[in-house]
Amino acid sequence: MIRKQPEIDIKPTKTDRLFIRIGWVLVLLHFVVLFIFYFDLPNTMPTHFNLKGEANGFSSKNDLWILPILSLIIYFGVGKLITNMKPWHYNYPKKVTEQNAPYLYALSRRMLVWLNLCTVLTFLAVSIHSMLIALDVQSINLSWLILCLLGFLTLYPFIVIFKMFNTPKT
Repeated sequence: MIRKQPEIDIKPTKTDRLFIRIGWVLVLLHFVVLFIFYFDLPNTMPTHFNLKGEANGFSSKNDLWILPILSLIIYFGVGKLITNMKPWHYNYPKKVTEQNAPYLYALSRRMLVWLNLCTVLTFLAVSIHSMLIALDVQSINLSWLILCLLGFLTLYPFIVIFKMFNTPKT
């Protein structure tokens, strides 16, 4: 069933555009950091970790390039969705009216911006964590940061949906 929703075009805010640019910087940083450390890394790298942050899966250091490439593809794809897809084409958990549409549309766009940024940051943290363990740097452990980022990626959409449900109709 297709709902007829108000066609109100909401532009990304300055904050949205700032976080989009920060995401692009993080994507570029991911490639730069990997290139800087790549030649010092052992040929076999830890690539999977348990909840304690201990390595329990290994692969070639060439496989580390998968995360920045995947990060670039995802960030570009979701970025295109954020900037090109009209918010009235999204699905919302409640009826969208002329009065609540600007708020709901802006909230859905902000959610996509944050999830996109957090995804890139998670991939970067996982790569750096793998490199630090491979280089035997014990003083920095990013496993808690990674768990927090994954928690945010999981919980934030539910928080936004809750906010949308509590939006007045008028």
